[in-house]
Amino acid sequence: MDIIGSIKKAWNIAIHPSKATPMSVKDALVFYYSFAIIPVIITAILAGVFTNTGLFGAVIELATILLLSPIAFFIETAIIHLFGKFLFRKFQKPYMTTFTAVVFAAIPSTLFSWLLLITSISAPVNTVANIIFDIWILIILTIAIMKLQKTSGVFAVLSWLIPLIVILIIVTIIVAALLSFVATLPGGLGALQNGTLNSTLVHTFNVTTTI
Repeated sequence: MDIIGSIKKAWNIAIHPSKATPMSVKDALVFYYSFAIIPVIITAILAGVFTNTGLFGAVIELATILLLSPIAFFIETAIIHLFGKFLFRKFQKPYMTTFTAVVFAAIPSTLFSWLLLITSISAPVNTVANIIFDIWILIILTIAIMKLQKTSGVFAVLSWLIPLIVILIIVTIIVAALLSFVATLPGGLGALQNGTLNSTLVHTFNVTTTI
């Protein structure tokens, strides 16, 4: 799939999640990398050129979107699918169908990762931006699960809400530990103060807590 076509398709899914169609795990990952490549390059350039973190910030952005996020997709999908299929017994479709919904939910924070980085220069603006993106992400996830797994809105929400509470606790602990570790490194405090690293971690948090 071509990059521009993937971006257009991703945007269409982001504003019309009810039109989502299932993909295999491989196709979903190819789709993700296709629409993510341009935004991640822009974000990495902004992080590397216009912040004090330089190359370090650029590498973190690249690793987050291209490596950590896809890994998180598999974990999140497994958790959602576990709750939806075995706890609530409402999911009729296979794992790959839930995986597709999780990938689709990551579209807003991936396509606009550069915007989230820019808004990090102002704490109030960044907070509002992240709230908006969080709501957008959860709306896409809920509708995509409803459509792809042929379930009700209530169970679509419960399939991510219950594990979300658990994931939030775990991610908060990990992020706090990572921030403490980075603060001890040379230049670490500067990265925290200018907000670039915080923006990167927020992106990771958004994608990880997609469920």
